[in-house]
Amino acid sequence: MRRILFPLGLSAILVTPVSLADTIELADGTLLEGTFVGMSNGIMMFDTGAGIEAFPEDEVVAIFNSEGVAAREAAQEAVPAPKAEPAPPPPPKTATVASGTRLVIRMSEAIDTRRHSSGHRFRAQLESALMVDGVTVAPRGTMLYGRITQAKSAGRVAGSSEMAIEFTDIMLNELMYEITTDGLKAQTGNEAGRTAKRTARAAALGGLYGGSSSAKKGAKVGVGASILTSGASINIPAGTLVETNLRAPLTVKL
Repeated sequence: MRRILFPLGLSAILVTPVSLADTIELADGTLLEGTFVGMSNGIMMFDTGAGIEAFPEDEVVAIFNSEGVAAREAAQEAVPAPKAEPAPPPPPKTATVASGTRLVIRMSEAIDTRRHSSGHRFRAQLESALMVDGVTVAPRGTMLYGRITQAKSAGRVAGSSEMAIEFTDIMLNELMYEITTDGLKAQTGNEAGRTAKRTARAAALGGLYGGSSSAKKGAKVGVGASILTSGASINIPAGTLVETNLRAPLTVKL
């Protein structure tokens, strides 16, 4: 049995006594009278009058106060229970837009092969919301960003104009997500033999709609629709609707 004696002066820093004239019964049958001081970290403190002794909890059978009531349980109840660890936050909810999903997009800025070269960035917006299992992942009006991957204007007398574009990013809940879409390409016919003043033939752009006042009158709506070219350049006006598809899945936080 281990008994540690503390000087009386230390009693001031220990737990307030539960009662006076207490009796402690040890596992070897020893009975000691004095004052039960308190318990901490499995050690019971008992003031015998000659000093404060410490007994491991497993060596104490019981502690009785002056009325014969066991005080050990009361002391244990006074010790605060350890705080429970907070539950980890739930994992963030996500949704995945499948590869091949159709995107209908309205151009926010005009692009023209006369003024813009390969690498030029432009903005656009979703014309219709993206849905996954009935949940709106990207509402109508969501901002998209694209770039010109190819731009070439025909010469004044001969040659053809070309433009290719793709969409690279989408902004959702102030987070930018990288996307990969099918590229869209337009090309005018070779203008050899025509004067520079004549309007070049309309360029066929896959997925481009003639939705602008400057679009060619009577242009078909749908894949392969035509747009108006100005002189020897290709111009896609702001407000024009284009259609493309995701080439890779898009996973976003909800």
